[in-house]
Order: sequence, then structure tokens, then C-alpha cells
Amino acid sequence: MVLGGLPIWFALLSVFVLGSIIGSFLNVCVHRLPAHDSIADGWMGLFHPPSRCPRCLHPIRLLDNIPMLGWLKLRGRCRDCSKSISVRYPLVEFFNGLLWVVMYMVEIGDYRPTDGPLTGSSGLFAGDLSPEPVFGSVFGSVFMSAEAILHLRYLYHMVLLETLVVASLIDFDLMVIPDSVTVPAMIVGLVGSTLGCVYILPVWFQIPDSVQNLFDNLVGDPDMLPGWLRAIRDGPRIPGWIEDSPRLHGLAVSAAGLIAGGGVIWLVRITGHWVLKQEAMGFGDVTLMAAIGSFIGWQPVLVVFFIAPLIAVLFALANWFLRQEREFPYGPFLAIGTLFFLYAFRFLWIEHLEPTFGYGPFLLLLLAAGAVTFVPMLLLARLIRRGLGIPDLQPIDPGPWRAADPLHFRDGEHVDRFEGRWRTGPELDWPGCDAGRGQRHEADWRNPGR
Repeated sequence: MVLGGLPIWFALLSVFVLGSIIGSFLNVCVHRLPAHDSIADGWMGLFHPPSRCPRCLHPIRLLDNIPMLGWLKLRGRCRDCSKSISVRYPLVEFFNGLLWVVMYMVEIGDYRPTDGPLTGSSGLFAGDLSPEPVFGSVFGSVFMSAEAILHLRYLYHMVLLETLVVASLIDFDLMVIPDSVTVPAMIVGLVGSTLGCVYILPVWFQIPDSVQNLFDNLVGDPDMLPGWLRAIRDGPRIPGWIEDSPRLHGLAVSAAGLIAGGGVIWLVRITGHWVLKQEAMGFGDVTLMAAIGSFIGWQPVLVVFFIAPLIAVLFALANWFLRQEREFPYGPFLAIGTLFFLYAFRFLWIEHLEPTFGYGPFLLLLLAAGAVTFVPMLLLARLIRRGLGIPDLQPIDPGPWRAADPLHFRDGEHVDRFEGRWRTGPELDWPGCDAGRGQRHEADWRNPGR
């Protein structure tokens, strides 16, 4: 049973339908957002003009836009000009529906109202570190019950996952991640965090016994510590201000995650370029990781930072040996790492991560030491790469820009001067232009009787 006493199958079917409908919108985002430079133009372009065939420009009918079923009904072709429609559109809709179902099971689980606030039924339950209901909100306490919190967190994280789907598909196609994808996601992450009940882990916590033992082993007599260090040693598991100011704390979690996520990829970008003599990370990866951190916080985003390369290195080696290609999009691996962390949170956190992150101030020292050793690790990776026969990337000198180069570049980018559109109005071009491009018959077909 789920919220409102509805059967679980009905809830899963509902989120699958909702996810597939949103998947249809994601296809539009993937197609249109990269076509605009500014964020505002990109989002305005999502709604105008309405969806239409890129060749005949006929609007797509409402019934033909039904996720998956519309494509099957049309048999993968435009109703008006029979242009083929990529199978990726219904696949994105289908798998996005599955994503909504899987994450619903992870986030909501087999929750029962009698279990109490945010119990272990949720896959993102972290014991006493999980958020509690925030009463007295502008919505009223009824809408901030334990059930409501679970569903709010679910929708909050689905915004992140949908952002990752769009960013991954665009990165896979074009090797870029537009700001129009990541920047709005950051804003949603920061604003949504002010609910104070959608975070996974608090911005700060420690295991008192572990911290005290480390201090005592290093110093011996706790009385020898200065007052501020003694306050850290004897500090509570969770600082009191977190419970006193839940909304401010939620914003702090999001801001810390944004800074940590973007900062760690920025460090890799700068250091990798210096050591490897090539671009290690694109700026789109920086903004994407910052967006991920704004939703899940700084501890989870650091875990994603270490998970993603483990997946990417296998793909990179296979990509080199099979296709002799060195560059590949990294955004999809950040997305896979995030999804894996959310899905396997209880196993990763309870079994392995909580004791490590519970070291409090000593964890910061470990992270600083890791940053210092990052350069030697990159040098070692460079040596291993050479040992595998992968040469260093040599810079390409394009030479001087000649007068004919702009025309040559434009012709290469616009081989088809129709650019997928029907020609209208009087044609003043000499027919030999079409013949020289091998488009004479196409021109006659598009303009019969001329």
C-alpha cells in the first residue's frame, strides 16, 4: 500500500505513465536546447514552434504525440511526408518511465504510515541523519507529514535525474553540455532545498566515539587541547542549529554540494590540463557536477566523483582498443554514478561510508591529502597510458585562416542548402546549382511544376 491507501501496482503504473509523458518532453529538450546559445532562448525554444516534422514542417497531431503508442501507430514515419522517425524517441519515453518506477521503489519502498517518520522503508534512509517532518510551513503540517516528505524527496530527486538524462543524451550526441540544462537545475536544487526535508544527509555530522578516540590517540591527554579543539572533540553527532533552522540547513546542504561538486571537477580540469597536456574535463562537466551536488549534498557528490571514473575507465580502454578514439563524453558516467549511488545508498552508506564520513574534522584532512596526491596519480596514469601504447595527444596547428576558409567551412556545414525545409517563393537560382550538388531530382520533387 502507498499514499492514500492506493495499491502499489496503481502507483507504479501511474508513475510509469507520468515518466513516459515527461520522456517525450525530454526528447524535445535534447533536440532544441543545444540549438540556442543563451539559457532564456533555449527554454523559450522548447515551446515555440510546436512540434513538427523537420522536413515537411507539418505539425505533429496530438494523437501522434502519445508516448510510444504514437510512434508505433505511425510505424516510425511521418504521417505527411513518410520521413523516418528515430527509434530513440520511443526508447527514451519507455526507459524514462522505467526510471520513474525504479526510483519510486527506491525512494518510497514499502512505506507504511505506522512505521513513523522517514523509516528504513525508504531506500535513502540514513537513520537519525535523515530529515524529520518540518511542521508549521506555509502549506500546513498535513502536507509535511512523513508520507509527503517521501514523495517530495522523490519528485525533487527526479528533477535531478531528468536533468541527467537530457545532459547525457546531448553530451553523447554533441560532446557538450549546455548551460541551459545545468543552470536551471542548480536553481531548482537550491530553491527546493529550502523545504528543509529533502536532503539525504546533513551538512555536517560526526561519530562522537570515533572522533574522541582519534583525538586521544594523537594527543593523549584531552586537557592539553585548546578550547576550540576540545569543543570539536566533544561535539554532538549533529550540531544543534541543524534542528533549530531546518530550512537554512537545507540551503546549506545544497550550497555545500554545489561548491564541492563543481570545485572537485574544476580541480580535475585545471590539474589534468597541466599534467596531461590536454583537456581533462569540459566546462559542461563542471556545471553538471555542481548541479548534482546542489541536489544530493557534498558527501554524496564526492562519492559520485569516485564512482564515475571506475565506470568510465572501462569504457575508455574499450573505446581506445576497439575504435582508436581517445575522447568520449563524461557526462553520462556522472549520471550513471549518481543513479548508482541513489539506488545502492543503503548498502554503500550503512556498510562502508558512514564510519568514514563520521570522522568529522579528520575527514577534511583526508580530503586535503587526497588533493595533494592527485598530481602524482595523474602522472602515474600518464605512464600507464604510455605503457599501453596510447600516445600523448599532440596539439594540432590549424595554420593561418585564409580568405577562402569561411566559404569552405560554410559549405561543409550546409551541404544541403534546403536544410530539411521545403522551398517556397520564386526560385532565382540557376538549375545547375541543384545539379552540381546532386539535388536536381529533389528540387523537382519539392517544387513540382517549376
